[in-house]
Amino acid sequence: MNFSLKWPVAILSSIFLGVTAGVMVPDLWKVETASAQGQQRQQQPQQQSSFPDVEPNYWASPFIEGLAQEDIVIGYPDGTFRPTQNIERDEFAALIRQAFDVTEKRQISSGSKFNDVPKNYWAVPAIEEAYQGGFLDAFSNNQLFYPRREMTRAEAITSLAQGLQLVQVRPAATAYQVGDRTPSRRTRRPVAKRQLAFPLAFTAMMQPFLLIQRANAQPPAQPGPSVEEPTQQSFVTEQPTPDLTAYYTDADRIPSEATDPILAATQANIVVNYPDPSILNPNEFLSRGSAAALIYQSLVHAGRMEPLPSNSPANQYIVDSPVENQP
Repeated sequence: MNFSLKWPVAILSSIFLGVTAGVMVPDLWKVETASAQGQQRQQQPQQQSSFPDVEPNYWASPFIEGLAQEDIVIGYPDGTFRPTQNIERDEFAALIRQAFDVTEKRQISSGSKFNDVPKNYWAVPAIEEAYQGGFLDAFSNNQLFYPRREMTRAEAITSLAQGLQLVQVRPAATAYQVGDRTPSRRTRRPVAKRQLAFPLAFTAMMQPFLLIQRANAQPPAQPGPSVEEPTQQSFVTEQPTPDLTAYYTDADRIPSEATDPILAATQANIVVNYPDPSILNPNEFLSRGSAAALIYQSLVHAGRMEPLPSNSPANQYIVDSPVENQP
């Protein structure tokens, strides 16, 4: 009788211990595994942006970060980069000075020789080098530079093609009106300089005191639509007008004086168009993010920077040559 009572107890005890072991062991394994995975995640370095307003998934982030690592761009005093803000000619000149070893192609006594660039203006050395290197032109018989004018995409690409000697230049014979090149989505207007805002990159000459100078500097107002626009540069071509429709669906919007430079820059894989590489938007203002992309690709062309990794999503925005054997 006692035996019959002990047998179920023994069986039940064995079953209980087996079930307990079968349940507890996997749970402990899961806890230990989760703990190990958590430690591994903490040990893995997370991608950090150099600027709080440039998210890692921002389309131009690889270009911006690449330039930041080379100290070509450092952003504004508050640590931001402001990638969607339009870039101005003085800022673009400063970026060129920081990015390229500028070779003098034409002489200028000083960057402040222009009537709208004061002697104490923060960007005088950058303007001087950008002009001497052929990247940026002067206007109105070399009397004006328009340092605070926002740049269009066509102007920026033309600037790089000219400075990198992808095209030859000669003085244009005629002038054109400001209204002929007004961006389609925004109305051109005089822009008051943002106080305490540094440009994309600074050189040794740009000391904190220059912030006050930039805020107080008041270059003459830009001309209105009825005033004759300064003479531009036209580009020598020994071949028929290139058919840019093979690259861009809006090729008919490209200004005639920018046709050859844009073709040359496109063939050099310098042009970057977001969100659609086949849409150039040549007459729209250039954002700082897009400017960084153009400068980065220009440095790649010059052998100064490595191309983006093949798995980088940003590669899809770099304009490639048309498919071979395409009619």
